[in-house]
Order: sequence, then structure tokens, then C-alpha cells
Amino acid sequence: MAGMSRRKFLGSAAVLALASGINAHDNRKEKEVDKTANILNFNSEMKYRRMGKMDVHLSVLSLGGIGMSETIANYAIDRGINLIHMSPTYREGRSILELAKVLKGKREKVYIAMKDNFYKGSVDDINDVLKILNTDYIDFIMFNRHNASQVDDPRIYELFEKWRAQGKAHYIGLTTHNDVKKCVHTAIESGKYHLVMPSLNQPGLENMTEELKAANEKGVSIMAMKTLKGIDDEKLQMAFLKKLMQNPAITTVTKAINSFDMLDLLVETTQKALSMQEDISLYRYAQKNRSNNCMMCGECKKACPYSIEISTSLRCKMYYYDQLEDKELALNTYQSIPPANRFENKCNNCYECENVCPNYISIIQKLEEASNLFKSLSV
Repeated sequence: MAGMSRRKFLGSAAVLALASGINAHDNRKEKEVDKTANILNFNSEMKYRRMGKMDVHLSVLSLGGIGMSETIANYAIDRGINLIHMSPTYREGRSILELAKVLKGKREKVYIAMKDNFYKGSVDDINDVLKILNTDYIDFIMFNRHNASQVDDPRIYELFEKWRAQGKAHYIGLTTHNDVKKCVHTAIESGKYHLVMPSLNQPGLENMTEELKAANEKGVSIMAMKTLKGIDDEKLQMAFLKKLMQNPAITTVTKAINSFDMLDLLVETTQKALSMQEDISLYRYAQKNRSNNCMMCGECKKACPYSIEISTSLRCKMYYYDQLEDKELALNTYQSIPPANRFENKCNNCYECENVCPNYISIIQKLEEASNLFKSLSV
């Protein structure tokens, strides 16, 4: 291996694994369940997977709350989706109001995974969300943490246990899209979380092999989000969804869905196996586009001497704006960054962020593009 760079070594290892048809999880028991299981909102055209050893089965495709539409959500439930992820802050509170309309007639058909953005220091704050949704409980409280040191905070468990004792929450989860690898590792090792929801795009999946293996072994369910970020070709997007589905650690993939056609395509794709040719195409695409695909590892922010919110800025531009085409969400999220932590006010082009980026992303250039974009949108 002398003279071989880390990137070349990883690439060659991936090629060997791909060529031999080896999958790190092929010899592990698939978590698909049979049609006789007690599954919420069962539909024979949807696949379901069991959460660890619990008597809870989630649809392999779940509905993201960003851009929630009552009509699309109703159609998704009719097609067998039984999990919806929501935050009270999505679209400045409009998305959760759409969900409330859906739940009027279908609360008993879906699990709700709710970010804890509503929590401001009082246990009673959960009541505001329950009141909006006209429900007595939330199935999964998803604590939104992006620093590994905060994941195992005992105050999280104390708060959850109070809500569970009151019957207002049933399961505890974690959602993270920064410092992802370490946050997921900490959550799994803590033994406290039922559901972990990481950003898991193509380079992220490659980077999380050991964590996913540990999650599968310990019965921690993975709910993958932001999975198609960085893939522009629709066929390759569907191929990557298949690749996610072949990993038994991943219980469900959550996706914001804005059309009936998109939902039908996603459901149809979950029924198909990944072909060898698709796997090869995904590998080639990853190698070609690695320098344009942020996996939200958080190393850039740690290296930045001015604490610029790098991953948030890139997420706003590359995911919310470019992929979801949601200008309002992208702009509002970017404007929520404190001015002191924005590129245009702090960066001195020291390139410390780029020096530690495992994907060799041109971070300064992309931050400048994001800054210019959001300046023009705010005029």
C-alpha cells in the first residue's frame, strides 16, 4: 500500500467489494416482515420492517414533513405509509397545520415522529403540539442534536421519561445532520434511543458502515433522511434508494414528497432489488462527484476559527434550494444563522475548512455562492 493515498485505497477497496458482489450486511437477517404481522396501516403494496425487538413495524418509505400537503399525505397513507416526520418549525408552522388536517381522519393509521423544536424549558410545552394536532400523544419524540457531546445528555432522557410517564410520548429518537458519524455512534452506544435519524446521502452511507452494523446488531432502528442529496440523475436516485433498502440496519427512508407521481415512483422502487450494474453506476457517480457532495460530517465547522455555520449554509443552498427547490425554506433557514456566523461577515479565506474536508469540497467557493444567492433572494 506504499505510495497509495487514502482516497485511492478506499476507492480500490470499494471496487473489490463491488466486483465480488459482497455486501457487508448480506449475511444478516433481513428485517422484512410477513403479511401476518400486526402492522399499522398495512398495505400489500408496501414493505415494512420491524423496529429491533419491538412490536412496531414501520413502512420502508416514510413521509417527510417539509412542504407537507394534505392531499399528498392522505394519498401516501392510502398507499401504506405509516410514519410521518414533522417539525413545528417547518414552513413557519404551516406544515404542522397541514398534518393536523390529515390526522382528523387518519390518526389511528400513522406514527408521528416529531422534532423537539417546540421545547423551550417547560415540560408543558409539548401540550402546544398535541393541541395543534388534536392528539393525546406523539409516537416518537426526535431530539434534534448536532453535536456528539449533546447526544447523551441525561436531561434528554429525564425529559422523555416525564413525557412517557404522562402518556404524551412513546419512543425516543435522535435526528442529526451535523457531526453525523459521531452523533450516531454516541446514540447507539448509549442504548437509550429507539430510532436514530441521520442525514445519509451517498458519501454518508459509505462513511457509516460500522455505525450501521452496530445499529443492526443492537436493535437500534435507522430512519435515513436527506438521502438523495447530491444525486441529480433520477435513475441513480432510485438506484440509491434500492441500495439503502438492501441494508437491514435501515428501517425506513424519509422523503419530502410533492407529487403523486413521485410517491408512486418511490413506492414502486422499494419493491425492486439493486442490480449489479446500478451498483457500479452509483460507485462511478460517487467518485466523479465526491467533491460536490457534502456528507455533513461537521469537520469543516470544527476547523473554522470563526465558527462559521458552514454545513447549514451548504444545506440551505445545495439541499433546500437546489434539490427541493424550496426558496422560502432555504432563505428562512439561512437567515436564521446569526450574522456573526455567516460567511460574508467572518471568512478570511484561511482554507482551514477545506484542509480537513474528507471529500475535498471547494467550500469557500460554495459558501460564496450561497451567500450571493441568499443576498439576491432577500432583496
